[in-house]
Amino acid sequence: MRLTFWGAARQVTGSMHLVEANGAQILLDCGLMQGHRAEANARNANLPFDGAAIDAVLLSHAHLDHCGNLPTLVKSGFARDIVTTHATNDLTRIMLWDSAKIQEQDAAYLNKKRARNGEEPIVPLYTRADVDAAIRCLTGRAYEKWFDVPGAKLRAQFLDAGHILGSAITILEYQENGATIRLGFSGDLGVKNKLILRDPVAAPSMDYLILEGTYGDRVHDSPEHSEAELARVIGETAARGGKTIIPAFALERTQEIIYAIHRAILSGKLAPLPVFADSPLAMDATEIYRMHPEVFDQDTVDFMHKYEDPFGFRQLTYTRDVEASKAINLVQGPAVIIASNGMVEAGRILHHVKHNVEDERNTILFVGYQAENTLGRRMLDGAKRIRVLGEEYTVRAHIERLDGFSAHADRNGLLDWVRPIAPQLKGVFVVHAEDSAAEALVGGLRALGIENVLAPTYGQQVTCH
Repeated sequence: MRLTFWGAARQVTGSMHLVEANGAQILLDCGLMQGHRAEANARNANLPFDGAAIDAVLLSHAHLDHCGNLPTLVKSGFARDIVTTHATNDLTRIMLWDSAKIQEQDAAYLNKKRARNGEEPIVPLYTRADVDAAIRCLTGRAYEKWFDVPGAKLRAQFLDAGHILGSAITILEYQENGATIRLGFSGDLGVKNKLILRDPVAAPSMDYLILEGTYGDRVHDSPEHSEAELARVIGETAARGGKTIIPAFALERTQEIIYAIHRAILSGKLAPLPVFADSPLAMDATEIYRMHPEVFDQDTVDFMHKYEDPFGFRQLTYTRDVEASKAINLVQGPAVIIASNGMVEAGRILHHVKHNVEDERNTILFVGYQAENTLGRRMLDGAKRIRVLGEEYTVRAHIERLDGFSAHADRNGLLDWVRPIAPQLKGVFVVHAEDSAAEALVGGLRALGIENVLAPTYGQQVTCH
């Protein structure tokens, strides 16, 4: 078996790993790289392999850094099955369609300025027509059921990763020289006791493991502490007469923040105030969440029996059309505005940051990971001047960060998950982590007694014996 790491290698975005075994080529994820625009655009537009030669894609979940470049793969000649869980199947459709729509809209917005300056127009990476072709390749499978991988002499199984709705740990199994070999791919591993979803399943038996390490060098606050801090930040901002702007991924983080605010208002920890979920995609994703209560944890099920809807309350307004989005900026007084993209790289959050970042009464509250070279990361790192949609702004708003809402297991969670199977592992490959986190997790895994541990670089090939 040969593994080639074509994304999320020594970085967090662009998950994409090629598995060659038993004469088949299987792609684990096909995500968008985010960061430096020129580098990301070039990497995303030019796949490092022949798409037509891929026998199947096994998709871990519907975040864009894992599924977002599937349309490019299909454009390059891939025409076989993209296999995932049923919930991820539903979510990937809306995520890709929204990604194409935003690319088309942002290109149109920027091209007006580029035309005035005599510059060449920007071309979207892919269009909604390209997405339609990719969607036709999607097929769903249930958790914990083995299935034959299309076009390959291998079988696979999805297990609940507890990261977002439908997220999966992928197990690949095949025969080699009379022996059964198992490769595991953690995808993005979730957090125990987080809001809404069940905990990740225990690590199953395997020989080799591709393991995410996003937070391999740090430990999160508890979910309970983060809920309290969310109420505190919103309350303090409201006391100043300001707005709390929350960049949040439309999938998972928006639903979790809405649920937490709902709980805080019901408990009296937060005074009622207007809350806007400004994202058509978040509206669609929330509806899909409502369709899949079978993966909710018991606390959320109990909440639903008592209050019916975790994702809806009197003070909450979902906005879909552009005019309703613009009208939010005319609201006077305290409010919460939740909008995507979570790393402030695209979408409506750019417009809300633009309108609110220069007011010292306001708060920009980050509740998710900010990759290197993203606008969100620059603000977190203390940038005093930022560029948004071609214009420069001074950062006067308060900048706050809550790590406890992360959907990723922290260092302790990752090591605790691997520990029971450490003696049987022949190799672990740490991906989806920046250098410091990757190296820290490599050290932690070796301390568990696993000798063959590697954090591969982009394009690195590894042969598993």
